Amino acid sequence: MRCSFARPVFRSSRDPPTALMPIRTPSQPTVARLPLTSTSINVLSMKALLLGRLPVTALVLGVAMAVSLPAPAHAATAAFAKESEWSAGYVGKLTVRNDGSTPLTTWRVEFDLPTGTSVSHHWNAELTRVGQRHVFTSLPWNGNLAAGASTSFGWLSAGTGAPLNCLVNGVPCGGDGGGPDVLPPTVPANPRTSSGSQTLTLHWDASTDDRGVTGYEVFSNGTRTATTTGTSHTMPIPPPGLFTFGIRALDAAGNSSPFAIIKLGALPDGEAPSAPTNLRLAGPQDGHYRLTWDASRDNVFVAGYTVQQSGTVSGSTQVGDTFAYGVSRGYGTYLFHVRAFDSSGNLSAPASIGIAVDPPPPVP
Repeated sequence: MRCSFARPVFRSSRDPPTALMPIRTPSQPTVARLPLTSTSINVLSMKALLLGRLPVTALVLGVAMAVSLPAPAHAATAAFAKESEWSAGYVGKLTVRNDGSTPLTTWRVEFDLPTGTSVSHHWNAELTRVGQRHVFTSLPWNGNLAAGASTSFGWLSAGTGAPLNCLVNGVPCGGDGGGPDVLPPTVPANPRTSSGSQTLTLHWDASTDDRGVTGYEVFSNGTRTATTTGTSHTMPIPPPGLFTFGIRALDAAGNSSPFAIIKLGALPDGEAPSAPTNLRLAGPQDGHYRLTWDASRDNVFVAGYTVQQSGTVSGSTQVGDTFAYGVSRGYGTYLFHVRAFDSSGNLSAPASIGIAVDPPPPVP
């Protein structure tokens, strides 16, 4: 191994000089000069948002974006899908796959279901339940899985909540990957409200995460007001006024999903947030660069940020709060452009920072 250097790329001659940062890289890497690529973690695109193709209640803001290096497969993974769905429930299917190199002789899948969702019937597995924790174990005829083989079990759900905190044979259903957890949960879907005589309740569908969702945070007009492990939050009916509520999911590593937005009353908003400031870039560590910045401000609600990473390939993804991850992919110059957006889709001016990863000097 030789020491190569990452040097900042300044966008203006007024920027101050910065010391070179040594980075350990192979002397003859197989990925030299490959561009930094980007992966969209969240399902809602800014283009669709700006074109008015998304409902206001589906606006998102996030707190973490990660672009992950390919991870080694874990011995077993489990993937959830809704085979059919209606207003009061769904048919769920969980496929267990042996991604290891040796046979499995048995499997155990466990997860939580949100309050208000239960299993009325199940098949192709044994089920035990403690509270909202459901544990499915293999039957004598489907527990043996050769390398690469898979099997599935299913259930009829009363209620629409999806599984949370899924484990297969004691590890996250998505596989632990053997590296840092940098992927955020998915955005809470279908945000909605209901009301009683003196209360207002926010509802949403459960998020999913590669290593398990641990809870949700509820914000009102940009201020956190509650945390919960369920998929609803009840509060006193607010006084007359304009309110913007945001709900985001969290995982055990502190990664946060984009926000689902619910608005009570709205005025036209043409004012863009301020641009992010003080961009910083550190790393690489565990194959990732860490990009941070100081938060933007907005007259209503900073809904999140778009981060564009560019080499010879460009991409853009929505992230949130004040940090993002990018993959270290060999020598070259990588630029990061960050813009804030608000709950009406107004975009700030961009802030940019870059890094150049130089090869080591030639052997004398």
